[in-house]
Amino acid sequence: MDDTKSTEKSQRLLPDHFRAYFWDSRFTGRELLDWPDHTIERVLEYGQWKDVRFLRQIIGDEAIRKVVKSSRRLSPRTANLWAILLSISRREIRCFQKPFHPIPAG
Repeated sequence: MDDTKSTEKSQRLLPDHFRAYFWDSRFTGRELLDWPDHTIERVLEYGQWKDVRFLRQIIGDEAIRKVVKSSRRLSPRTANLWAILLSISRREIRCFQKPFHPIPAG
């Protein structure tokens, strides 16, 4: 394996203290590699600032911006904070959109 790819992959492994954000599953440290959107949501929603900074250094603000815009699992409070921090219009954030409820066929 190329050393650059190996280093890049190892930098995406999460430190053991991130285990607290994955209380409902078996923590492997590979969550950011295996479930990036879910991992970003968890850290934004429950993480400490030091962990958010760690995540931002590894994946960058553009990846966080994408998740904030597309996620329905972020709380409105968390989404609003990131809208302000990353200059995202609330109209672009999915969790602020009115939920779609199909009309039942009758």
